[in-house]
Parts: sequence; C-alpha cells; structure tokens
Amino acid sequence: MKQTSDELSAALEALRGRPIVSESRQYAHEWRARGTSTRRFVLGAAVAVCVVACFVFGIPRMAPKTVFATGVGETRPLVLDDGSRILLDTQSRLRVVFTAGARDIELLEGQAHFEVAKDTRRPFRVRTGSAEVVAVGTRFDVATLPARTTVTLIEGRVNVRTLPSAAHAEPQVAAMVPGQQLGITSDGQLLDQQVVKIENVTAWQRGTIVLDDVPLPDALAAMNRYSSTQIVIPAPWLQSRRVSGVFRVGDVETEALALQRYFGLRETSHSEREIVLGRN
Repeated sequence: MKQTSDELSAALEALRGRPIVSESRQYAHEWRARGTSTRRFVLGAAVAVCVVACFVFGIPRMAPKTVFATGVGETRPLVLDDGSRILLDTQSRLRVVFTAGARDIELLEGQAHFEVAKDTRRPFRVRTGSAEVVAVGTRFDVATLPARTTVTLIEGRVNVRTLPSAAHAEPQVAAMVPGQQLGITSDGQLLDQQVVKIENVTAWQRGTIVLDDVPLPDALAAMNRYSSTQIVIPAPWLQSRRVSGVFRVGDVETEALALQRYFGLRETSHSEREIVLGRN
C-alpha cells in the first residue's frame, strides 16, 4: 500500500528512539548536532533504509496526527495516551503526534500547561515556530505569540533549543530550572532568562490575569484573548506605559473601567466588537 507523507514522517520519527539509530549517541549530543548537514544526510539515508524495512516486515504504524483547539474564553483539559496532561488556554491550538520513539506536540497558537508523564525512552517535545522544549517528566507552560515564544518551568528540568529562521544560523540551547521563564523571539533568538512568580504565570488556570508591571500593549493582548469584545487604546503616548493589576478573565467591562481610571481615559465608543478608550 502506498504510504502518505504524514505516515512516512511518523515512521521516521518512530525510528529515532530505536537502538539501530539512537543507541550510538547521547540524545543531547544528537540534539545539538542536528544543524550539521553532512550528519543529517548520512543519518537520513540510514533511516530511509530502515523505514523501508519496517514497512516490509510489518511493524505497526503509529497513530495519526490529532489537533485540539479552544475558542474565545474556553479552556480545555486533555489527557494523552501516555498519561500526560495538558490544559489548553483560550484561543489556542496544538497538534499531537505520538510514535514509538517520541512524543511530539506542536503548539500552533496560544498557550498550554503541560504535566508530562515520565518515559525515559520517549522524549516529550513541544515545538513552536521558533523553539523546541524537551522534557521527560515535568511541569511547564508554553505560550506562542506573534512576537515571541515564552517557556516557564514550574517543576523538574527542561532543555530549550531555538529554531532560527535564518538558514545558516546555529541553534541555541538553554537548560532551565524551576521558577525560570525564557523568551525566544519569532526569528529564533534567545532572550534573557528571568525568575518569575509561578502563581502569576499560572493564574490563567484559575480564571484570572495577573499583570505585574507589564507594557500596555502586552496587557491589552492578555486581556483581549479572553473576550470577543476587544479593548482598544489608540493613544501612541501611552504605549510605553506599564500596567499592574489582577483581573478576572473575560471581564472586559471591568478591565476597561480599570484602564480608564489608571490612565485618566474615557470611553469614546462601545460596541459588541470593541471598546475604544481615549483622552478625557
């Protein structure tokens, strides 16, 4: 039977964890060395031969890709086949691909919290457009936004590898410990790690937004994700101002009122689509 490209990709991923491919090198070394084209070519040829053998001798095919998504104001708990748990935040979407050799998650948009079941034979990898997070058994949050990916480690250890957009750029690798947050730009550049308050980062899981000295554009983005009615502040002189406060997710009326008082603004228009705030 003719194989589809997705099935072939799944089979290739499955073989990464098999002894014929992986026992000759440590996973960390392989991960750092992926950028070497010669090694990729040699390994790719070997894997291709193995894939043919797998199909001929009837090794079972892996499960297909599964996509999960949430709408505005919705969160969704997921339990994966290996026992790992995911809480998917509002307006988020991810793809799950489990094979015999790896557990791969692609966070296509939004944010998710991961509680990873231990399986030393199969790394648990979360990819965004600019980064890859590898864990064995741990808890962490990943958020992918247009400008950056943010990884926050809550428990255990993870390694983060950047996925540079430039063809010849070398990936960067960072190890994280609990309480750290790491940012990666959309073109795959590491930003400084910082220590954060875990209860603030995970507040969305309890239905609240905690803003701690956040730039106004970022504060609006956090608030607007949970509501179909968007708060708009077109004032250029306020974009560098910062916001602190605790808000209930989706409570756009209270958020707009708080911002009016915070910056001395007034409501200039109000519709189902948006609340516009401007000068008094």
